[in-house]
Amino acid sequence: MALPQHLLDQALLLARLEQNRPRQASLRRAVSTTYYSLFHLLTSAAVANWKQVRQRPLLARAFEHRRMSDACNKARSRQVEAPSNMTARHLRTVANAFIQLQQQRNVADYDNSRRWTRTEVLDHIELAATAFAAWSEIAREPIAEDFLLQLLVQR
Repeated sequence: MALPQHLLDQALLLARLEQNRPRQASLRRAVSTTYYSLFHLLTSAAVANWKQVRQRPLLARAFEHRRMSDACNKARSRQVEAPSNMTARHLRTVANAFIQLQQQRNVADYDNSRRWTRTEVLDHIELAATAFAAWSEIAREPIAEDFLLQLLVQR
C-alpha cells in the first residue's frame, strides 16, 4: 500500500515546488495526484483481499471512477449500519473526500480557465490526509469491506 501514500507525498511536493509563485501546472498536478492517492488507497484495499496475488492488478483496473463516486454518494447520504457512530462518521469522511477530490481533479485536469492557489491545493491535500486517517480507523471493519465491494459492484 505504499503507492497511495507516495502519491499523497508527491502531491505535497508539487504544491510546494516553487516557493514564491507556484506554477499552475504544479498546482493542477498536485490536485490530480491528491485524488489519485485516495483512489488508489481504496482500490488497493479492495484488491488486497483477493486470494490470487497475480490477479490483483487486473482486478484493480475494474474499478470505475463514476461507479465509485456513485457508491460514495450513497454511503454519505444514507444511514449506514455501523458498530458505532464514529465508524459511520469515518466512512462518511472517506466518501465525502472522494467525491470532493474527484470533482476538483476534473476541474484541475479540464478547466484551463481556473486559477489555483497554493492554499486551496494544500487544503485538498489535507482533506485526503484526513480521509487516509479515517480509513485507517475503519479498514478492518465489516462496514469498510461492504463499502469496498460497493465501489466495484452496484446493487
